[in-house]
Amino acid sequence: MGNNSKYFAIGAAILGVMAAATLLAFAEDRNAGWELRPSLSLNQAHFVVRHSNGFDNSVSGRDVPLDRFRGFSLSMLASPGPAKFEYVADAGRLICEGRFLVGIGSGSYTFTADPAFVSVLRQMGYDVPDDEQLFSMLVMDINREFAREIRDSGLRASSQDLIKLKIHGVTLDYIRGARRVGFQNFTADDFVQLRIHGVDTNFLRDLKEAGYDLRAGDIAQLRIHGVDSRYMRDLKSYGLKPDASDLTQMRIHGVTPEYLKGLKDAGYENLRAEEVDQLRTHGVETSFIQEARRSGYNFTPEELAQLRMHGVDGAYLKRLQDAGMRNLNAEQIAKLRMHGVD
Repeated sequence: MGNNSKYFAIGAAILGVMAAATLLAFAEDRNAGWELRPSLSLNQAHFVVRHSNGFDNSVSGRDVPLDRFRGFSLSMLASPGPAKFEYVADAGRLICEGRFLVGIGSGSYTFTADPAFVSVLRQMGYDVPDDEQLFSMLVMDINREFAREIRDSGLRASSQDLIKLKIHGVTLDYIRGARRVGFQNFTADDFVQLRIHGVDTNFLRDLKEAGYDLRAGDIAQLRIHGVDSRYMRDLKSYGLKPDASDLTQMRIHGVTPEYLKGLKDAGYENLRAEEVDQLRTHGVETSFIQEARRSGYNFTPEELAQLRMHGVDGAYLKRLQDAGMRNLNAEQIAKLRMHGVD
């Protein structure tokens, strides 16, 4: 191969590497970058931002009004070409570069914080956010209005709290609603915990009206285990007002409105919450209570629980009676069962 041919081959290889590098630069980065596509909403585009700080990766995507972009219009997504535009928010701006293909664009970005926004936060009493926090504020659209609403609610919050409150949908209305029904001392972390577990202000109101003055963690535990306003009303209709811990235990153990009705129909009214829970825990079904009643027995809740613990059921009671063993008390029946008398 002559020198010219050799140099041509080397040059072609270099150009090939450069072309591949260019394609890779515009390819979608799995950890950081932007993506833009049309939205189904009028005058909006769907904007996705991927970010990595070296420890954590995050992806945020939402429909954004077109007026938040500088140098971009939807017509740019109609044909391939280079992309260069800005996304602007209160916290700063993203300078985006990359490529548009038909119907989608992607590339890399540079984040620039807005010093004026930092100054406004300081004037409102917030600590100075770092660059990571400012980036999160931009992506989640934490603006002056949101920061002002949280401050005006009377809630003491840091810059990081603003981010957590926004992520979990804690609004001014939610904070005021909780305070209006009597929960005055919740912190930012409390509100976040409550929202994570789906606690709405109606449930908070019902708790207060039922006489429960609980911490946020206890309220979250109630919701985790499925205690809601309807469940509390069902218990109240049967004369039950258990402590918060008993309320949780009753829900865990499957004390349902149907079970309470069965107890009432079997003649067991006005039981204490712990008695109801004990019956349910030991597998005392209302059908067993009714069978015992039909056989002439009137066991206490504690006796019913003990009998079931030893495997006594309605059929066993009937066999005893058929064998002529009547007028036995619960302790005697349990001993017979324990000693294998069948």
